[in-house]
Amino acid sequence: MGHLFPVCVKCAGVASLPQPTPRLVLVVDDDPVSLAIAALLLESEGCDVLQAESGEEAVELLAALNHKSELPHSILTDLRMPGLSGTELAQRLRRATPQALLLAMSASPPPAVEGFDGVIKKPLTPEALATVMAPRHMAPCSEAAAPYSHSDDLLDSKVFDRLRRAISPAALEEVVATFFHDTRTRIAAMRAADPDTRRREAHTVKGGAAMIGALRISLIAAAVESGIDDTEACSRKLDEMEAYCHRTEITLKQRLET
Repeated sequence: MGHLFPVCVKCAGVASLPQPTPRLVLVVDDDPVSLAIAALLLESEGCDVLQAESGEEAVELLAALNHKSELPHSILTDLRMPGLSGTELAQRLRRATPQALLLAMSASPPPAVEGFDGVIKKPLTPEALATVMAPRHMAPCSEAAAPYSHSDDLLDSKVFDRLRRAISPAALEEVVATFFHDTRTRIAAMRAADPDTRRREAHTVKGGAAMIGALRISLIAAAVESGIDDTEACSRKLDEMEAYCHRTEITLKQRLET
């Protein structure tokens, strides 16, 4: 466990004033890109962040904490993960941390999910981050899915520019590199996978792409996730995703250099 991209951006306070205790947030996601970005954005807001790469790991992490004061104030977990996830994970987390604000996140969020205090959409917006840090009784049932803001069909500039403001250049560069390496690995796996595995891999790509603003990749992944029975049609979609990986990577690298 531990941070993939260990950056913590906190405002410097006046030395003579007492500093508030940072909110402790647990983030759970099987996608390393989404996990890293969520942690970095929360750290940029002054939170301390615990990370888990599965529902099982999250439950084990909470069980290992020795005192109630060490438990997280909020838990933000991907809605669909292999193994323990969804309502079953919510029930396990609620037993371990009954006082915590429990939020699900998804690139395609339903209005509500049983067991969770709210559902928020990937990519994480400032409003979503404010929800994570709010008291449990103030959490909304769900967050409306805002439309993409973009200049073309390749990149959601609003999402990426928000990351640039919140995350250090070195950390963001590493996140971007990890995303493209991870996505190309998943594309290769999808080419030889059975339909169920292919949908799971596409779901993960969709979430990571949404988090960094890779709009076209996210849309293609959503199409693959929805199910394409024809082998040749699916292969063409994966070819298209791979081509957009190349285009988007060049565009993002150019933006990182400016």
